[in-house]
Amino acid sequence: MTIKKNKPVLVFDVNETLLDMTPLKKAINTLLNEEQGFRIWFGMLLHYSTVSNNIDEYHDFTTIAATTLKMAATSMDKKVTNEAIKETLSIIKSLQTYPDVIKGLQLLKENDFRLITLTNSPDSALKAQLQNSNLTHYFEQALSIDTIAKYKPAIETYLWAAKKMEVKPQEMLMIAAHGWDIAGASHAGLNTAFIAREGQSIYTLSKEPGYVANDILAIAQQLVAVYK
Repeated sequence: MTIKKNKPVLVFDVNETLLDMTPLKKAINTLLNEEQGFRIWFGMLLHYSTVSNNIDEYHDFTTIAATTLKMAATSMDKKVTNEAIKETLSIIKSLQTYPDVIKGLQLLKENDFRLITLTNSPDSALKAQLQNSNLTHYFEQALSIDTIAKYKPAIETYLWAAKKMEVKPQEMLMIAAHGWDIAGASHAGLNTAFIAREGQSIYTLSKEPGYVANDILAIAQQLVAVYK
């Protein structure tokens, strides 16, 4: 007798997992006149979001993004205006999906998976991103950490998402292109799937993800096969 598995709630990170950040990367590299500018800034952004968690002093991701971009410029001895920073960062709201995303999400919806987002971006930015990339209708809920004011990979954030969806953490599966996000979700008890986007890698000191693929469509095909 075949025992049918219950499908997990699929939890998607947004930036770099669903949305291609190449336009923002190019704009920040140009702004800072540094080919590694985006990588330096994004590392600072993630670092200071965890600082926000640790000192219990919440500022939304957009605010920290602008502050750390100014800090990155200062560390490189580059002069950038607040207006230039704001204009550059606004690109994040108009990012488009990777080519594999729509097909993957559609396949998952056709096979009755529940899909939600869980992102560090604030609610207003998330809504704009999903609308501008034509993704809104794929997700049962679009969750932002803005509500709980704790950035991923804090364990509280993943547990809050599980509570919102009225499921246990182990009944969820985090899908992300960031090793730190996979590590955080795994620590909170979620199952995980790593999307190996270009330039991304798994954090090997944490629990190995249950699924690995190069894109969303490939992960969708794996999940459909497992939970058919």
